[in-house]
Amino acid sequence: MRTPVRNLQLPGSTKVFSVTEVNGELIGGRYRPIELIGQGGMGRVWRGRDETLGRDVAVKEVMFPQGITAEQRDVLLQRVTREARAAARLNHPGIITVHDVVEHQGAPVIVMEYVTGTSLASLIAQSGGLPVRTVAEIGVKMLQALNRAHASGIVHRDLKPDNVLLMDDRVIITDFGIAHMADSTMALTYTGTVIGTPAYMAPEQLAGKTPSAATDLWALGATLYSAVEGEPPFSAETFTALILAVVTEDPRPALRAGGLGPVLAALLTKDPAQRATAAQAQAALAQVERTGAAVPVPIPTQVDSTPSPAFAPTPDAFTITAPARPSRPPLSSFPPPTGAPYRHSTAPVVPGTRTLPGPAVARTWRFVGCLALLWITGVALPWNDLADTVRFGYLSLDIVFTVAVALVHALPRPSWHPGACWAAVVVLDTGLLFLTKQLVAQLLGMRPEHMTIGFSLAPLPLIFNVLILATGAWLLWWKVPGSRPA
Repeated sequence: MRTPVRNLQLPGSTKVFSVTEVNGELIGGRYRPIELIGQGGMGRVWRGRDETLGRDVAVKEVMFPQGITAEQRDVLLQRVTREARAAARLNHPGIITVHDVVEHQGAPVIVMEYVTGTSLASLIAQSGGLPVRTVAEIGVKMLQALNRAHASGIVHRDLKPDNVLLMDDRVIITDFGIAHMADSTMALTYTGTVIGTPAYMAPEQLAGKTPSAATDLWALGATLYSAVEGEPPFSAETFTALILAVVTEDPRPALRAGGLGPVLAALLTKDPAQRATAAQAQAALAQVERTGAAVPVPIPTQVDSTPSPAFAPTPDAFTITAPARPSRPPLSSFPPPTGAPYRHSTAPVVPGTRTLPGPAVARTWRFVGCLALLWITGVALPWNDLADTVRFGYLSLDIVFTVAVALVHALPRPSWHPGACWAAVVVLDTGLLFLTKQLVAQLLGMRPEHMTIGFSLAPLPLIFNVLILATGAWLLWWKVPGSRPA
């Protein structure tokens, strides 16, 4: 399997300043960097202190590419400063607040609110993918913020999980300080340089075209895909191969997207003229958030097979030449599959997206897996004696016990952090073993210490039994498609 290319940075980027260079010096006469908290292609972010107001702030130092002339540096300085000030005028709970933009050692420094939450990228890395309805909720809030920015003529241009912060009930998009103004006539790049993360960049952006609101919608789709699937929609082993994949290939088949499949496919349409609009995506995501079910996303009918001007590359742009390919037809032209889990919905079949098995099928697989794990553990491990209880005539009790425990483990798991869920299963299994022994002892009229249920409850064997059973049950829930809650 190809490994994703992550955290690609500007070729030859150089830092403008660092904590060691600041030497305690206040930036802009009031902001003191304290510790590095993040780094990306366009700069590094420090937790800082506003000495004037006595509050924590995020201080972003901007990195410029090497090899640019003094004139180009001045243009970039003015450009980033102007756009940061434009972002500072945005007032929305889903957009990080820009407090100030100052010049320090010949480069702009953007001062923003300090957010104590985690990034969406970190949450994806911890969980391996989020529940469908949770991702839909995040998408709705991101779209509300993007709509506010687009209404002001600001395009983010580098939207990705690293630039989405989660704090309490807020979903906050950051890094608008280097956003490309939709009405601009000058670029923030120089020839041959790509600013952004290619795995989340739209094909027309990689082709060197001026970013637009549709560009951000592609990035939104790629971000939500990564959030639900646990990995980006495109991956490759090299920078060039990744760009080729984004421009010419379909996204990798989605295994966990469920009801998000149609809207993700509509957002990841390569021609921006055929891509879902913000209003269409907003309606679809809101419906998935409410019900978890797939809904059709109408796409504007294509007039001809020629890509729109915004998608057609120009010779002087950073382009990847690829064979012409027909545009994807509107989603509404695909009929629903027979026997699909959403057969009562009008949702279409999306090319490149596989729907998950129904909950009943997933429960059956988890039940069979847990039952097999119980018998293997009870018979194969030397400290357990499940085979002896069968020989002594307690087969019916063994069957009832193992079936009951397997049924409990086949139930849907809550939408908790995986570590918390595993710990809960460990506690549950420990309680089940002790409770079962007490119940069987009362049923047979015996003292608990004089009988066995086939699984040793001595301290060390109990630890091994519980760890094996709980981990196996947890893995079945985590890996069997369709098991995780929407």
